[in-house]
Amino acid sequence: MGSAINTAYGPGTPLEVSQTFTPLGIRFWDLTQNLPISDGLAVSLRLGNSNAPALQAVLTQSGVYAFFGLPGLYAAEHPSPVGYGPPRTFRYVVTVQDSLGRYLPAVLVYTLDQTGTVLVQGSPDTTPGARVAQLFSSVSRPVPVGVGAIRAELLDRDTNQPAAWAVIRVTITGESETWTGIADEAGRVLVLVPYPVMQVLQLGSPPGTGQGSITAQSWPVTVEAQYNPDLLSYPAADFQDAQWPWTDTPSLRDILCNQPTAAIWPNPATPAIELTANLNFGQDLVLSSASGSPPSPDSTLSISRGGSPP
Repeated sequence: MGSAINTAYGPGTPLEVSQTFTPLGIRFWDLTQNLPISDGLAVSLRLGNSNAPALQAVLTQSGVYAFFGLPGLYAAEHPSPVGYGPPRTFRYVVTVQDSLGRYLPAVLVYTLDQTGTVLVQGSPDTTPGARVAQLFSSVSRPVPVGVGAIRAELLDRDTNQPAAWAVIRVTITGESETWTGIADEAGRVLVLVPYPVMQVLQLGSPPGTGQGSITAQSWPVTVEAQYNPDLLSYPAADFQDAQWPWTDTPSLRDILCNQPTAAIWPNPATPAIELTANLNFGQDLVLSSASGSPPSPDSTLSISRGGSPP
């Protein structure tokens, strides 16, 4: 990731110069507000397949959570003419928990070689600087100003249990961006969607004199789901002293990348790949299935798991 030089000074003469290389630093990102997250996070790292104690990240002035003293990487962190030793790789499990309750707990896995280089699918990642990892909103997060909230309680139609760690992706008609939410252990999900630039604000001459009521604005949205809990792994649960939430929190990569498209059941008879609804300005959009005869909104949205990876 980077290096630092520490110099101890005597009376006008440097006494010692040491150089430390920091192989792994992570910048956590909130895509809803397009800002880094630099407060309230407890970030720890452990060497995979080991019971060595956890290493706590240090928050740098630039907002990066950096790790110093990575197990197995002393030679990389303190370069010397001796070299790095035989080729090896080290797997690290990083856990992230927000003490302010805004974001879901997250488990990230990084693989580094003996030189301190991050590997992606076995190949060196030459991206400069810190890694970037997105965190996802919990249902208790306050909704920022200028942002719409889409909520659901997801139910696994086959097991009648909460569809924990399902992914919901939302697109506003006419917009290119997709906004993503992840269900918690209870199947509850919050997707935060910044309101588009309101066309009504451009009406009138001069612009803004003919817009009418802003609160009357609404936008059609398309909702898709990904879900199959059988394809999730739990790297932080392998440690002997693992406790909640790490015993029940899957790898973030598995959640986002390994779960295939799921079927959504807007009613008991008709599954669909996507669901359409309207997001009204200033009002939470609550997604739910319909049940009964005549159909009426239920308190949950039923989905059924996909059968193979996407």
